Amino acid sequence: MSIRAERDDLDEIMRRYALGEDDVFDRLYALLAPRLYRFCLRLTGGAPEADDLFQESFLRIHRARSSYMGGSSVFPWAFAIARSLHLDRLRYRRRRPEDVAPTGDPVVHGVSSGYASCPEAEVGAHEILKIVTLELNRMSELSRTAYLLLKEEGLDVSEAAAVLGTSTDVVKQRAHRAYDQIRAALRAAGWTEHCHGAT
Repeated sequence: MSIRAERDDLDEIMRRYALGEDDVFDRLYALLAPRLYRFCLRLTGGAPEADDLFQESFLRIHRARSSYMGGSSVFPWAFAIARSLHLDRLRYRRRRPEDVAPTGDPVVHGVSSGYASCPEAEVGAHEILKIVTLELNRMSELSRTAYLLLKEEGLDVSEAAAVLGTSTDVVKQRAHRAYDQIRAALRAAGWTEHCHGAT
């Protein structure tokens, strides 16, 4: 199934679920969960926290399903829910940092398979992904999420702008800034531009 057909299928399944057809939930979960979990993982940088965010996001999606507008794309809507919950967690962490345990080493899996497209990838993919993850974690939340939505999740600029609640120009500027930062870090680490896959 093509990406476009898969998205159309998901949108139709979500429309039916929003209308109360509970028997489509398994299909909805199968289509939405992998990408939603990957997005949560990249937002949080750690599997335990990503697990919690993913579960909370899916629960919120279930509770808010009647607010889903048929004909709109599910991915931006679901990503916006996950990001809103993530921002709530960040605000809580700033208020009570003593209650939040460190997440440990950055997560370096779950990134686009473009990193495996050159010979060095067999021995260096882990190091490349580690550099990308570290740079993403150094960015502002807005720049990091703009990059993730455009470069990793494949949303178009208008969809990403809807998720982020900002203009398309801001999204493009933030994503481009993030892209340049990642490229610079990879070049500084000795990886040639044609191999790192951050295009």
